[in-house]
Amino acid sequence: MMKKIEKTFEMQDTTEKKNPIRYINAHNGGIQMYGNGCGELVAWGKTPEMIAYALKTKGIADNVAGGSSMDFASEEGFANDEDAMTLWNDAIAVFNWEVNGVAE
Repeated sequence: MMKKIEKTFEMQDTTEKKNPIRYINAHNGGIQMYGNGCGELVAWGKTPEMIAYALKTKGIADNVAGGSSMDFASEEGFANDEDAMTLWNDAIAVFNWEVNGVAE
């Protein structure tokens, strides 16, 4: 039996420039991350490690806003409504550890 390959990450902004993540949305069981421009999709990630990678690569703004889909994540491919925020918080924990050496 062949194992199904599941996509867990996609970087839309492939430039080497910083483009700090300023806005997030739950989407397809993962989190879409947006940068400087309105509606400028930077990356999508489905694991804490991949989201943290996008944050390390592109940067993170001082304030990150979330769309209502973060509160209604079960409508966007998550098992429960709180799962998108759990994924985001887990990604921030990975980011903080890898970049700042700080554990929660």
